[in-house]
Amino acid sequence: MTFSPSEPGAAAARDGRHLADGRPAPDPAHGGPLPQATLPELIGRLINDVSDLADRQIELAKQEIGEAKDDAISATKRIAIGSGIAAAAALLLVIWAWTAFIWFFNWLFGLISFPTPLGTQSLAWVGWLLGVLVPDVAAYVAYKRFIRHGINQAMLIW
Repeated sequence: MTFSPSEPGAAAARDGRHLADGRPAPDPAHGGPLPQATLPELIGRLINDVSDLADRQIELAKQEIGEAKDDAISATKRIAIGSGIAAAAALLLVIWAWTAFIWFFNWLFGLISFPTPLGTQSLAWVGWLLGVLVPDVAAYVAYKRFIRHGINQAMLIW
């Protein structure tokens, strides 16, 4: 009878200590009663028992590692979902704060009005100008002080 690796008893049958159906094969060292066993039989029994114990410990360790892996994957998924929600909330908060910044300066400069030949004008548009210029200046400073120097350091490595 041949076994494919996908059949349940195939792995057990190949290790030489189990029958095809997965039951342990009769061990020649465990043939007779213990008080009548000779010294070589006792040593054989001891070696077989230690080997079986080691096999069981390995299987238990594999099972525990599998369970720990599943727990770690589950925890990682929860952390990733929570991080995504927190990142989206942070983005919305930044958008809200920047909109408030623009509206505040539109309101503040809207209080300033002056006469022109075309009629009374106000500076209510300054908030929009600041809303564009402040991020541009921040990006320029970030490039000059950090990004360019980081690129230069990376180039020195090679």
